[in-house]
Amino acid sequence: MHEGHRKRMYEKLKEGDGLYDHELLEILLFNAYPRKNTNPVAHALLNAFGSLSGVLSASAEQLTAVDGVGENVALYLKCAGECLKRISPSSSGVAVLKSYGDFTEFIKLRLRGKQAETLELYCLEKNGKIVSVLTFTDNEVHKVEVETDYLASMIAKVKPYGILVAHNHLSGNENPSVRDDKFTMELQLICSMNNVCLYDHLIYASDKQIYSYYKTGRMDGIKKNFNFKEVVERQVKNVLGENSDKK
Repeated sequence: MHEGHRKRMYEKLKEGDGLYDHELLEILLFNAYPRKNTNPVAHALLNAFGSLSGVLSASAEQLTAVDGVGENVALYLKCAGECLKRISPSSSGVAVLKSYGDFTEFIKLRLRGKQAETLELYCLEKNGKIVSVLTFTDNEVHKVEVETDYLASMIAKVKPYGILVAHNHLSGNENPSVRDDKFTMELQLICSMNNVCLYDHLIYASDKQIYSYYKTGRMDGIKKNFNFKEVVERQVKNVLGENSDKK
């Protein structure tokens, strides 16, 4: 089955027949996976890094964070990326988010038309360039569950300068739920532990209904109350106070 599919893909490539990014990446991965369907891996990589250029400019460590990508495949893609840089040093299709407007326009493209609640984390360099996209969905309409332990491990592995997070509400109501607040607080605590800046959490209900924790001023309060150092100091004071009372 894979041989027939690969033959058809090679024919499309030969004819220059309008290949999509994921199809080009599929073909590139044929040599890395001689006997495996490369379509799921290609989609996973594009979903993680946002574009073909994003995949080919990612580090080997970032690539291995994607399910199905081992060290050999990561180095293979890294080599292809290095070749691309030498051919065209100025080429870059990686999204760069430098303002609130950039972020809102980006999430409109990412979340518009989704049929299930989806949460995405955009890991950024200091200049706003996206280095990794973490996407989560349970394929349900009204909820998406994310394991905070997994988030913490991924953030520690990617080591971004900052993070933007967004998810959609299919109800049409952009206001955050108690669960949304709790997640934002937990994520802020994880970010502070890893010296990563959490810029904002946007909730997308429609192109004209987008809630921002930053724009409403709530992010400042969350950062203040859920800073790892501050939380530890409060706990220490509480414990010392309890011990003093016992004496």
